[in-house]
Amino acid sequence: MICICHTVPELPYPSDISGAFVTGTATANAQYFFADFLGAAGLIGDVIFIVCSSYFLLESRKMKIGKVVSMILNTFVISLIFMTVFLSLGYKLSTFETVRQIFPTVFQNNWFITYYIVFYMLHPLLNRIIRCLDKTALGIAAMLLFVQSFILLFVQLKAPGINKLLCFVSIYFAVAYFKFYGDRFTQSKKLNIIVLVSSIILYYAMRVAVNFIGLKIYGSEECPLFALFHINNPIILAFSLSLFNLANRKQFVCKPINFISSLSLLFYLIHRNNLFAKFIQPKWHAWFVRQFGGNLIVADMLILSLILFVCGMLLSALYVFTLGRATDFISLKIQSFCDKILKKSTPPLLNLKKTAPSEHRLFYFNFNSVNFSSVSPIIGC
Repeated sequence: MICICHTVPELPYPSDISGAFVTGTATANAQYFFADFLGAAGLIGDVIFIVCSSYFLLESRKMKIGKVVSMILNTFVISLIFMTVFLSLGYKLSTFETVRQIFPTVFQNNWFITYYIVFYMLHPLLNRIIRCLDKTALGIAAMLLFVQSFILLFVQLKAPGINKLLCFVSIYFAVAYFKFYGDRFTQSKKLNIIVLVSSIILYYAMRVAVNFIGLKIYGSEECPLFALFHINNPIILAFSLSLFNLANRKQFVCKPINFISSLSLLFYLIHRNNLFAKFIQPKWHAWFVRQFGGNLIVADMLILSLILFVCGMLLSALYVFTLGRATDFISLKIQSFCDKILKKSTPPLLNLKKTAPSEHRLFYFNFNSVNFSSVSPIIGC
């Protein structure tokens, strides 16, 4: 889904029918509508990825600095490779583009990676907070975050912007509640199928409604209502949670699938680079229109996404066995060094026996009565 999303033309697409396609605008053409529909699929993939990551990060007790270093290093190396290639091919880069390639995580060369790194660094703190809450308190916290991110931000008709991190945290708390206390939802195949099908129907109906309103009010101009289809769309969250619950019902081991999954970060970095999107993709779309006409935009996107998927996976695998080994080596060394420093600086009193998750509480929050008798040491939380 993410790969298809990144093949949507970012410039007006020359067409033989109904003028040029411009993403984010209403259209009376069914093919343009479907192309824009596919363009929003990447954000659905982002939410699914956050849901999956949250489910497993909830079991984590500490942040691995080596993993953070690995993500930053790989992002930097791949970004630098792209910059070197395009400069060697004679492309002229602006000062901002050059700085953005050198500092890709700081200037969000790939916005999702930047937010995910911060989210990953915060997850141990979030886990401590979650372990301090009982079912009622966690439910209230998850609901408040949901209202803030998926209702109040949603109805502002704007992309989340810097509030994307808040959306990550909101999804994290929602997943935590359903994982620890939502057995009725997570274990019910029938209920998850109903939610999944309903969310698909509602999402499609919402896009039809937004497109219709856009035609009536905004015409060929950009329609702000299309900002509703971002990672803070509650329908997308419901779809992602139900889909994950259905997929999580069965456990199986498949080495090829595990290997492909392990390439997801590298694939994202390789197939979606701003320089490639700016300089190469417009040339591809222009060539496709010259060869086959401008009325096959969906076929254009699907073919390009297939090429990007195959090439991206092959290059990702090649990177793993070449430069990836060097970045892994550096990351492991840094992780080992930090572990030694932490071990030396940790007082003996902190080396306590691990307690069960139910005991990891500073205060036991019960909204019927507050019980302060179960106060445990800070490090147990």
